[in-house]
Amino acid sequence: MADLFPSGSLESTNLENNSLANEFKGSYAVNFDTMEFVKNSDGTIKILNVYETYIQWCQLAMMTARYKYRAYTSRFGRDIIGKMIDQKAMELEIKRVTIEALMVHPMTSSVDNFVFAWENGEVYYTYEVTATSGQSTVISNTEKVG
Repeated sequence: MADLFPSGSLESTNLENNSLANEFKGSYAVNFDTMEFVKNSDGTIKILNVYETYIQWCQLAMMTARYKYRAYTSRFGRDIIGKMIDQKAMELEIKRVTIEALMVHPMTSSVDNFVFAWENGEVYYTYEVTATSGQSTVISNTEKVG
């Protein structure tokens, strides 16, 4: 009969020195209005570079409600914001939720410079996402209120 409690040493792997741990690659470009792939003039699907892929990830994370889809981990997406709070509190909550959602990505250095505009029961806001490479992009979002 096999020994249920074998003695000996276990082989371990150090993941901190794994060169593949933070290697990011490009991705296919997606048009978020139509949810279709973006095509080049020759009909092939456009491939994004590493930074463009990161920005596309930021946009997708802000469009996705956290815990809604089982395909994503609990760290992906953004929390749903309560609707019955005043304007200033809503701006603070949007800022908190946005920063929390985007800072989980290892390429995110900072999320700041928020600008809010209220119009017809919606808040339009922009913010600047800065990657660890030093590149930054301004992203726009809309949140329905009430």
